[in-house]
Amino acid sequence: MTDAVSEGSGPAPDDVEDPEESTVAEVSDVVDPETDDVDADPARAEEALRYFGADFDVDGLVRRLENETFIVPTFEPLAEAETEGYEGFQRGLVWKKKQMDRFVESILLGYPVPGIFLVELPSRRYLVLDGQQRMTTLHSFRHGKYPVKGGTRKFSLRYVGDAYKGLTYADLPSELRLLFDNTFIQATIVVPKGEAGKKAVYALFERINSGGTNLRPQQIRVALFAGEAVNFVRELNSNSDWRDLFGPHTRDLKDHELILRALALLETVWTDRIFKPPMAKFLNEYLSVHSDALPSDVDEIKQDFSEGCRLLKEANPGALKLGGRQVNAAHTDAVLVGLMVAISNGVNLDVAKVRGSLESLMGNEKYRKAVSESTSHADQVKARIRYTIAAFEGNPLADES
Repeated sequence: MTDAVSEGSGPAPDDVEDPEESTVAEVSDVVDPETDDVDADPARAEEALRYFGADFDVDGLVRRLENETFIVPTFEPLAEAETEGYEGFQRGLVWKKKQMDRFVESILLGYPVPGIFLVELPSRRYLVLDGQQRMTTLHSFRHGKYPVKGGTRKFSLRYVGDAYKGLTYADLPSELRLLFDNTFIQATIVVPKGEAGKKAVYALFERINSGGTNLRPQQIRVALFAGEAVNFVRELNSNSDWRDLFGPHTRDLKDHELILRALALLETVWTDRIFKPPMAKFLNEYLSVHSDALPSDVDEIKQDFSEGCRLLKEANPGALKLGGRQVNAAHTDAVLVGLMVAISNGVNLDVAKVRGSLESLMGNEKYRKAVSESTSHADQVKARIRYTIAAFEGNPLADES
């Protein structure tokens, strides 16, 4: 007898048991030592956050998921759905069936359940940034099915003790159903205070990450700083030449982050904005400023990015990889900025000139040092951008110091 059901997207093959996992790789093949940088002046909670505890029964949690009071992100880069600007939240990181069963059994046995973290949005909806798998498991069990590749399967317990084996929510005796529905789960609700609050929430979730899979910096940014800049980065990330240069999409959204770095560093060339480490804080500040409105020259930026990626790809498809292996983050942001500045300044670039400029950069010891050592130091960031601008504008690198 099959365990599949014919509701939703149709029955799943009999041999499919675990929930469907993302087909997108989890981690990018990128060299980026700046991910280990520490913020020397992190925001203090009392200055930027308000938080309090609340208890929700399982029945209430499920209802809030259904009416979208609670939003569960999964950070799937290829998703099309959008919820209040928090895009990319479709299919993603999921528990195996055994983990789901054991969690439900813990509730039926009366064991305490780990708490969840919620972030209150201006709309008074709540973003779940810790506890995603627990929430989706509760919802799936209540509704008697969960998604798998090729359809859905009936959510009957398998990896549990004999007393519960084979049971669905509908099969539970009334006393167990009441126990399940009325089990309370503690939530910590975090309320950001303005833009400083978003930065503090970012710092908080950098630190907790208590779930089975840690959130990556750009995943947290996409959730907390949703708006015009996040959407613009996502649009640029779909550029076909950029995709060929960077490689396949990944769930850590590192491709998004490198584009964001280029955009933020570009402002240090055209405006009086100054880069101050760490890079993560610098990027958060850029998103905070541009969450509601992009720079006035956004159309030009898009054209320059597109043209720069085309030239790079035709000059050298492996242009972002030093040594031909991994994408180098510091080299990538510098090359993108240098090219975009040169294009914007009207420099007559062609594939041969770009190829020659890249070779000049790779042959310069000071540039190689700037993209491989202490890459988040302000002087090194300024140096690598200065070198790439000089190279693509046809100026001798020996004059840069």
